[in-house]
Amino acid sequence: MSTNTLEEGLRLTLEKMVEERDLAINRATSGIAALSSSALIFFIEKAVANLLAPYLSEEEDTVSSEINIKHIKGVGVGHKVRCIVHLKYIEKRKLFFDIAVFDHNHDEVAIGAHCRYIVNKKAFEAALK
Repeated sequence: MSTNTLEEGLRLTLEKMVEERDLAINRATSGIAALSSSALIFFIEKAVANLLAPYLSEEEDTVSSEINIKHIKGVGVGHKVRCIVHLKYIEKRKLFFDIAVFDHNHDEVAIGAHCRYIVNKKAFEAALK
């Protein structure tokens, strides 16, 4: 069980290099060899999951309920991107995040918002059956 307290204001920064598998052309979403929006969203969700992990009990996890991202700039393979997630607001079990992603030149790649719910893993999985 986690002894850490989940509170508004928590932040985390996660970095990664854009890989071939992250490109839109390799995800079949575009013919362009740039970071795909789907890979960008996966990266954002991974950053949020990393932020939350120390604050959840073994019985808990989070599920995405909403994501609103403005993908501003393309990034090619081999370039570093940095995602900053900020837990802006907590409403019972619903968590609201601000998101910003930057490239190696510190230019904005994406900005947006993300919401997740804290769920009991067993109860959530049981409801899926």
